[in-house]
Amino acid sequence: MALMGISSTRPTQWLKDNWRALPSVGALLGVSIFWIVGAVGGIDFLRDASSAMVMLTGLYMMLVAVAASIIIAVLALTDLIQRYGSRTRP
Repeated sequence: MALMGISSTRPTQWLKDNWRALPSVGALLGVSIFWIVGAVGGIDFLRDASSAMVMLTGLYMMLVAVAASIIIAVLALTDLIQRYGSRTRP
């Protein structure tokens, strides 16, 4: 964990030193939860769609949510890589 800037100090000290990274970490956790919920059973409501138009609308809304989650994850990972990558360089 020292590679990522996390040493064996107390978690409260790590939070004080790295508080600027918390939004990116929170975004990654949110995206992870979104994908876990989607994989477990978030698509079940499409099975009970009353018409083809409702199903198509649901699929388009899911496509937008998936695209947004990928963009958020890439931005958060880029921020974390820039933040902790600069610490390892001399």
